[in-house]
This record gives sequence, structure tokens and C-alpha cells, in this order.
Amino acid sequence: MSFIKNISVTFISKTIIIAIGLLTSVIVARVLGPSGKGVLAALGAIVGIALQFGNLGFQGANNYFVAKDKSKALFLVGNSFWISFVIGFLLFLSFAMFLLYHPSTLGGIDFRLAIIALLAIPFMLLIYLWQNILVGLNKIKYYNLILIFQQVLYLIGAIGILLVLKKGIFPLVIFNTFISVIIAFIFGCYLIKIRQFSLRFNWSLAKQLLNYGFKIYLACFFSYLVLRSDIFILNYFRGTTEAGLYSIAANFVDGIILLPSIIALLLLPKAIENLGQSGGLIAKTARISVIIIGIICLGVVILVRPAINFMFGSMFDRSFIPLLILIPGAFFWSLGNIISQYFAIHNHLIFVVYIWLTATILNIGLNIIFIPKYGMIAAAASSLLSYFLVFALIEIYFVRDSKVGFSNIIPRKKDLFFLVNLIKRWYFKHLFLSKRD
Repeated sequence: MSFIKNISVTFISKTIIIAIGLLTSVIVARVLGPSGKGVLAALGAIVGIALQFGNLGFQGANNYFVAKDKSKALFLVGNSFWISFVIGFLLFLSFAMFLLYHPSTLGGIDFRLAIIALLAIPFMLLIYLWQNILVGLNKIKYYNLILIFQQVLYLIGAIGILLVLKKGIFPLVIFNTFISVIIAFIFGCYLIKIRQFSLRFNWSLAKQLLNYGFKIYLACFFSYLVLRSDIFILNYFRGTTEAGLYSIAANFVDGIILLPSIIALLLLPKAIENLGQSGGLIAKTARISVIIIGIICLGVVILVRPAINFMFGSMFDRSFIPLLILIPGAFFWSLGNIISQYFAIHNHLIFVVYIWLTATILNIGLNIIFIPKYGMIAAAASSLLSYFLVFALIEIYFVRDSKVGFSNIIPRKKDLFFLVNLIKRWYFKHLFLSKRD
């Protein structure tokens, strides 16, 4: 039950994070409009691609190695520190030089603004590496609390800079970059508190991490390109306004894949503890996830259009159609992400890398061909096709490798009863506690 408890706690925390982030996004969208929202979305995509490009898989490897051997956290904290700042500086320099000599890539965004955003890269990379150590150590409570605090700071910045001081996008980006420094410092302080560690670099462990993590790195990098390259390409061909409209749809997709991403993150250490039954555990998790994700997607379809108009205003109504196209894509992406943990557990990731590479080439190719003419509709359609391709290929390979039949990932009545009983137990437990208080 600790696995389910961790999922529940993390889901509640991430829901709070999404809610705070949504409020921040509403403030930004209403004050800066679609164009300003598009600028922030494009900058976020550039920084995100840089982080995915430069983490080399150490993020996922930290979770894997700490879950297998808690004592390795002693060395991983120090290794992560040096990796983040050396690679982070090189990433900053490389992307800054590229944008300097190819300014058209920014699609009209001020180069100085991009530099300010890129300064966050070493600290964001450090946050990603250190937070996965906390997950491997099963320190889920503090992992969530720090990330909630990070989102609260973003909200405070949006309120203070845009609503109170009536300033523009430059001070907001500066403040958001400074937040990454603060959060990295907080993660470091907490890790020092729970674990002694040395800042000496452990070369032997780094080689083991790179050997395992590089395959995760390639899969995650190509996955992220499919998720975020469409905004970058939209901004290049169609401008910041359409990128801003599409970013609202992308934000709602992030909400849909929230719970599945949590399940996948926490499933890895749980399945490592039960390696012999990992195929059955992942199949059961996928079956139950089909029900949960299906309900979430249906709810979004019903409620999202009035929600967009209420929160962001009628000027963002055009975000609805691409979101409708993306919703089934989010469903397939979520299931594929959960099932792919099987290959991470057994270190059979090379096939997943090839799958995501194929999907990335397909996605970027379709975006470049069709976005200039059809805009964000083409971006959403190409993403849907790519997500379905990834899910189908991962599912086929999972069934073949794990010897778990395809029928074992199709929901059954007992899975629905399991969910209902789980909700009942949670409800009556909290009802009893509230009455006792």
C-alpha cells in the first residue's frame, strides 16, 4: 500500500502544483496576451530542450541506482553537483552562441531575454538530478513540498511583477531564473540534512550511471522533442501569438499526463524491489491506468472549453480545437510511458530509444511540412500520430519480451472494483479521522 500511498500523496501535490501553475498562467495570459504567453512558452521550450539535451540520462539513473542501493546517494549528490554545473555551463554557452549567430530561430524574441532564461540551465539541471535522488530514497513528502514551494514562488512573481508593479516580461523572466537558484539551494540543504555527502567526484560511479542512463537520456530526449518541439516550430513559422494559443492546449495536456507520469516515476523503484513479478505488476498498473486516464480525458473534453474561456478569456478560444486533437494523444503517451518502465527496470532501453527516434523524426518532419500552412492544427495532429505510434510499438515489444498477454493490459471488472474499494477505504479513513478530531 505504500506504493499507492506515495502515488496518492504525489498526485495531490502535483495537482496543487498544476492548480498554482494554472493560476500563474492565467495571470500571464491576461496581462501579456497570446503574444507574451507565446514568448514565455517558446523560452520554456528552448530551456527544456537544452536540459533534455544535456542531462545525459543522469536524472533517471539517479533514481535507479539509489532505489537499488541507498548508500550510493552519498556519492550521487556530489556527482550531480559537478555534472550540473559543468554540463550546464557548456549548454548555456552552446545555446547562447547558436542563438547569437542564428537570431531568426528565436522568431522575434529578444536575444537578451533568451540569455536570461538560459542562465537557469545549470540550476534547473541540478534540481532535476537531486529530486530524483529523493525519489530513490523514498523521501516523497519533501520532494513534493519543495516543488510546491517552487510553484508558489512563480505565482508570487507573476502577481508582484505583472499585477502590482505593472512591469513587463523582462523582470518576470529574471525573477523566474532566480527561483531556480533558490530551489536548487533548498534541495541541497535538505540532502545535507538527511545524508552526509562529499563533493568529490566519483569517476567509477559516474561511468556506471552514464552506461545505464545514456539510453534513458536518448529515449527521454526524443520524447521531449515530440512533446515540445511543436511550440518551437510554431513560434518560428507562425509567430508568438499562435505559439501562445497552442501553449494553452499544451498546458492542459500536461495536466492530463500528470498522474500517469507520477505512476511511472514511482513504479520504477517499486518494480525493482519485485523484479521477478515486474511484468505482471506493470500490466496491472497499466490496466488500472487505462480506467483512470480515460476518466480524466473524458472530463477534460466535457469541461475544457468553458474553462479556457473563463480563465484565459475568449481570445484563447482557438486553443480548444488543437486540444481536442491532443487529448487522445495524451492518453496513448501516458500508457506508453507507464509500460516503458519495464524496459528501464530490465535495462532493455535501446528498443525504446529507436521507437522515440522514429517518432521524433516523424513528428518534426510533419511539423515542418504542415505547420507553415495549417498552424497549430497540424502541430496537434502530428503529435497525436507520433504518440500512437510510440504506444503501439512499446506495447507490441512489451507483450513479446515479458510474455504477458495483450489481454492482461485490458481493464477487467476486478480492476474497477479495486479502484472503487480503494476510494472507499480512503474516504472512510479520512471520515473516521475527521470525526475523531
